Amino acid sequence: MGLIDRLHSVLGHQLGRPSAGRPYRLVVEISNACNLRCAMCPRNTMTRKVQFMDFEFFQRLMRENRDILEFVGLNGYGEPLLHPELPRMLDCCRELGIKTGISTNCTLLDEKRARMLLDSPPDQLTLAVDGVDAAHYEQVRVGAAFDQVMENVRGFLRMKGHNRPPYTILQCIHMPETRHAVPSFRNAFAGLGFDAIRIRQLTFSGRDRGEDYVNDSSSCYWLWNEPMVLASGQLSPCCQDVNGALALGDLHQTPLRELWAADSVVRMRRLHAHGQRNSLALCRDCNMYQPSVPLRLGAQLLNTYTVNRMVPTVETWLSVLRYGRKGNRL
Repeated sequence: MGLIDRLHSVLGHQLGRPSAGRPYRLVVEISNACNLRCAMCPRNTMTRKVQFMDFEFFQRLMRENRDILEFVGLNGYGEPLLHPELPRMLDCCRELGIKTGISTNCTLLDEKRARMLLDSPPDQLTLAVDGVDAAHYEQVRVGAAFDQVMENVRGFLRMKGHNRPPYTILQCIHMPETRHAVPSFRNAFAGLGFDAIRIRQLTFSGRDRGEDYVNDSSSCYWLWNEPMVLASGQLSPCCQDVNGALALGDLHQTPLRELWAADSVVRMRRLHAHGQRNSLALCRDCNMYQPSVPLRLGAQLLNTYTVNRMVPTVETWLSVLRYGRKGNRL
């Protein structure tokens, strides 16, 4: 059924239809608590209550939707390693056959947590390390200590070794503070057990920071393809909705499939399809990356986990082209 839902969603977006397939990929914000104040993070404007998602609610959500969910990212506007139930959540998804991914700022990735991630691994792990020197890194990752983060990352990669789960991605966001680090980013971890490098575009607050990429697409691909469950249990159609302004309803009370077809999200998709995206404040100010038509259509022929493993390489080379760094080995 995954292929049918993926095709329904992508063709709905491509043809300007307001309906989407059943949700096959999902962002689940298991917590919106974070130990950093990163310069580029929309969380700096978050006014929602800081909370941890209840394990029983999470388990029920996964069980009720096990037949449609291909991949769940246990992130959002928080640091997932702060959640005391993270291992149980990962194990729950594994038992149900749902692939998982997490992204961490690595500040808490000590030996104990490294062992936990190797014993109860997500299918995909992103280690977000934005820089190769303390001065620039600590401008971006406010509250983090570069030397400690590098020790944590290298220690984890040594423990993991090569060709062992989780599939591990080293990520650097391209922005003024980090662009000088891009050419040497891979070399900083040479010989260690990572699986991919991802150089990605700065999204959402990129426009506010004067970045050079602005999304001028008439409609947003993600509005048809990737909802987000907030820590409170509210469902938002947008992973950039830091305050839940576009929330569709409460998943404690209404099933996921029903909310994903709610009148409010249908109206949003219709506005996007008719070139009226700018009438929605959050959408007007968003520069979320939009995949090209060939990428959109081609990706739907593969399951979400396979696509996610390809994304780092594709996005890194798109960054090479976008930022004019063809001569760099990434």
